[in-house]
Amino acid sequence: MQVSREWGLGDGRQVVGWFLAGVVGFGAWVVFRQVGWLLVSGAIWLHKAWLGRKRLWHQLLATVPLNDQTRALDLGCMSGPFHQLAERLPVGGQVTGVVPVDFAARCPALMSRWQATDRADRITVQAADLRDLPWRPNQFNLVVSSLALHRVQPRAGRLQALQELNRVLAPGGRVLIMDWGFACAEYREALQRLGYQDIQVTGTGYHGWWGGPWLPTLTLTAVKPHEGTLVS
Repeated sequence: MQVSREWGLGDGRQVVGWFLAGVVGFGAWVVFRQVGWLLVSGAIWLHKAWLGRKRLWHQLLATVPLNDQTRALDLGCMSGPFHQLAERLPVGGQVTGVVPVDFAARCPALMSRWQATDRADRITVQAADLRDLPWRPNQFNLVVSSLALHRVQPRAGRLQALQELNRVLAPGGRVLIMDWGFACAEYREALQRLGYQDIQVTGTGYHGWWGGPWLPTLTLTAVKPHEGTLVS
């Protein structure tokens, strides 16, 4: 005859069974908790990629006067402001997209979207090294970049890319950059050394989170001064 224990647990096999059930339950709680965090982080990232970044560039570009004299350069134009600029520019305005050389095969696809539209004459897409841009000095009055400059490695390469940005941007031209927080701090220091004015680095809120607030996206805006040659 089976003898019940004091707390109704029965024999040793039942004790072991309850213990294992507890271990499995605790493990399931840990796993589902982690899965929950992954789902939330994934949802935040998808919002940033599909809606958040587009909304942020819509707000940024609304602060810049775009007219038939606009000559815009998008460094790393595979996403972000290139399409919005192409849609917003009036007749006479021009936007040139720079695709990093590693992604040169994407140039035809970017161009094909506009070939059958009335805006095909105002856009150009070209593969180039961001550290060695193939344009003459002072050719553009607006330079934008969305989550591209931080990919230039090492740090010396990124600083060289900023020097090139400065070379092709005309005096009085504007810079609009969206990138990771650590990168924007680096760009701010470099542009300060180049004498840029009205440098502002601002947060983007949850629209720019890469999975959560621990990896935010920031925006940097600045104006190249009119006077003289800049000193680095």
